[in-house]
Amino acid sequence: MLSAHNTQKHAQSQDKDGVFTIYKRSGETLAILVDRFRDEHSLGSEVPITYAGRLDPMADGLVLLLTGERCKEKDEYLGLDKTYTFEVLFGVATDTFDMLGLITKTKESFPAEEEIKKAFSEIKKQTVFSYPPFSSKPVDGIPLFMHAKAGTLPDVFPEIKGELHSIVLQNTAIRPVKEVVESSIEVIKKVEGDFRQKEIVEGWQKFLNESKDEKCLVATFETTVSSGVYIRTLAVLLGQALGAPALAYSITRTKIGS
Repeated sequence: MLSAHNTQKHAQSQDKDGVFTIYKRSGETLAILVDRFRDEHSLGSEVPITYAGRLDPMADGLVLLLTGERCKEKDEYLGLDKTYTFEVLFGVATDTFDMLGLITKTKESFPAEEEIKKAFSEIKKQTVFSYPPFSSKPVDGIPLFMHAKAGTLPDVFPEIKGELHSIVLQNTAIRPVKEVVESSIEVIKKVEGDFRQKEIVEGWQKFLNESKDEKCLVATFETTVSSGVYIRTLAVLLGQALGAPALAYSITRTKIGS
C-alpha cells in the first residue's frame, strides 16, 4: 500500500532507479511535478522520470513517479486501486466535469443526504464508465481533450471497465457561492500551460457576479475505485441521477494500492 504516511520516506531517497510516492499540489500539472521532483532531488536530464497514473491539474494527492531503470516497470503500477476524498458541487456543470472548465449549465440544487446516498448506491453497480471529454484517452490517435477543443468529439465515447469498491458520503455543507468560486479561481490561476484559463476565469467571474450572495451545496465523499475510474465522471453521474448539474469541486488522492 502506498499512502500519504510513507510519502516522505520515498521522497527522501536519492536512488536514481526508484519508485517514489510524491504529493502533487492542487494547480500543479504532472509536468511541473516532475520538474519539481527533478530539482528537489538533483536528478539531471539524463535520468528518465515517468508517472504511473495521472492526476488532474485541479486535484492534489499522491502520484507514483518512477525513475531510471524502474521506468520500465510502469505497467506493473498502472492497475493499482486508488482511494480519494472528493467534493461534489451541485448546481453547476462544466465541459471538463470540474472547476477547470467552461460552464455549460446551472440550476439551483440542494438534494438531501438520503437522496445522494440512494443515487450513489445505484451508480456503485456500474462496471463500465465513459471517459470524460477532457481526458488523455486517444480516439483515432488524438487525445479526447484535443477533440473537445477542436469540436470533433466522437458520437460514442470510449469506455473503460471499472469498479467502485466503496463510497461513503462523509458530509454535506451549504456554502457561500462567493467562497467556493473565489477559492477555485485562485487555483486555476496557478495552473501552467494551455488550459483556457483566461476564458474559464472570466466565466466563473460572470457566474459569481450573477449569483451575488447565493448559497450552494457541496457534498464530501471518500471512495476506493479500480484503476481508470475518473472521479470527475462520478460527480457528473451523481448529478445526472439526481437530475441536477454537478461537478467535481475538489479531488484528493489519499492512497495508491490496497
